[in-house]
Amino acid sequence: MIELLSASDRDAVCTALLRERLRPLGLSKIAARRWIDGSKPPARRLFELQLLKGASLKACWGFSLDFVPHLSGRSFRWHRSDKAARLDVIVDPVALPQPCYLHGTVRFRAELVSLLTQAVPAAERDWARGATFVGMLDLIREIRERDTNCFGYRNYTQLPLAFMFLAATVGDTGLAERELEEYLQRERLDEREADKLKRLVRECRPTEHLNGP
Repeated sequence: MIELLSASDRDAVCTALLRERLRPLGLSKIAARRWIDGSKPPARRLFELQLLKGASLKACWGFSLDFVPHLSGRSFRWHRSDKAARLDVIVDPVALPQPCYLHGTVRFRAELVSLLTQAVPAAERDWARGATFVGMLDLIREIRERDTNCFGYRNYTQLPLAFMFLAATVGDTGLAERELEEYLQRERLDEREADKLKRLVRECRPTEHLNGP
């Protein structure tokens, strides 16, 4: 039987279950289905429930990084606040349930509990692994080499940018330059923005409390 939940009813279920699981971990709600811990910039822990076609949703998590820009139109911009945060290091697992809100509240809630029972502990593990910039690099390497996300590595606009800036931040300038050149060849930016990106990558410096041993 079809019983499509309204957006407000769907999000009320999400908010209650996310609050129960994420608030004890230090995250706060910043938007419908988006929770963040912005207490330790330049890295912000982020957890999202993203809407999909077919009245379903999926869980994603990772880090928003103040020193990684995003491409808005043809220009690079910053996202350096909790409100503007976006997933630069994005874990988007292919093997998790995708709850459907097409069959009423009871079924949706049960399916969402099943998802969060798996997703929140996995997010905790990845946040712990990414407690240093080196750890974040390792997370991205794993995503790229093992195809563990729902889509291919380059389908995520922020992952290649995060990888090159993290490489620069930990002092691996050779890797950062290779990733930068590959990105520029693929994206075909105009000259001004290409020069801006080169400058930003080459000026990137480590932050001690995240740089690790």
